[in-house]
Amino acid sequence: MQTEQKKIRLGLIGAGIIASESHAPALERLRDKLEVTAVCNRSAAKAEALADRLGVPRRMIWQDWQRFIAEAPLDAVLVCLPIGMNYPVSEAAARAGKHVLCEKPAGTSLDEARATVGLGRRCGVTYMVAEDCHYTPCFTRAAQLVRQGAIGRLVSISWSPLGFMPLDNKYARTGWRIHHDYPGGYLLDGGVHNIHVLQMLAGKVNSVKAEVRSVEPRLGELDHAFCLLNHDSGVLSSLNLSWRAKDRGDNPLKAFGTEGSLIVEWERIIKLDLEGKEEVIEVGAEDGFYLEELDFHRAITVGATPDCTPESTARDVAVALALLEAARSGSAAGVAPVA
Repeated sequence: MQTEQKKIRLGLIGAGIIASESHAPALERLRDKLEVTAVCNRSAAKAEALADRLGVPRRMIWQDWQRFIAEAPLDAVLVCLPIGMNYPVSEAAARAGKHVLCEKPAGTSLDEARATVGLGRRCGVTYMVAEDCHYTPCFTRAAQLVRQGAIGRLVSISWSPLGFMPLDNKYARTGWRIHHDYPGGYLLDGGVHNIHVLQMLAGKVNSVKAEVRSVEPRLGELDHAFCLLNHDSGVLSSLNLSWRAKDRGDNPLKAFGTEGSLIVEWERIIKLDLEGKEEVIEVGAEDGFYLEELDFHRAITVGATPDCTPESTARDVAVALALLEAARSGSAAGVAPVA
């Protein structure tokens, strides 16, 4: 078994927006634990730009991910590709004996999501989905408060993170998002973040109802999803998502319990008792990408299961697919098991 202090040789597969703008800053802080030693990207220019930033020699750049996995001297890979490639590339890397940190979602079908659950165990490596919301302090603290009974028994959650995606937005202009070949468009691509948080607070979702709409077809299959989720715990969650609703952007998650409520903001949580008395809990704003990469290193070096388990991220995909089925059928849909 590797020691906890061992520096892991990490290869980046994909040098696009999420790799360069979200993962790279975190990796720069973790050079003593995760050393980026190789980069792969179909576009040589993007690969070179990211390699130069992270101090990777040009000779350690590949443009073919299959050759990269076979040839690059690596302990682990970070997969930051179009989401249709998440599972195939993760599986190939794991089978080659590389530890895998893969951007969300775990897969684009129920079969792929289920296959990720035992992928690390089957291949003798650490496999983890890079769900940064699992490590975001406001959500981890809110989940802890719920578990501790800070608001009594959790009854319901209301969350309406409505947003407006301009057509010239760098994410909206990504070709594989505009012409996506996976179900649900932004619901599967981005909505899994919100689903994950709800399951952190209230546990597994067992059935859902949903209505979806497309206001701007150039954004893909849908840009509105209004949803109701039933959890095994008895909690009812309301999740209203939009990528085409102009709002002020101040729609915090609200958790309601038998003895009070939590209003979850990015850097603080407001706890209300039944008489309306407020307690402000400061949580700070540490980067979820940094924290997930730190946990990935810990899981590899001490042989532990990541705090963000493959089962949890597979369930996020199953819930998103159930929401799409409920919207298509016009009735409630059950969430398929992933294990």
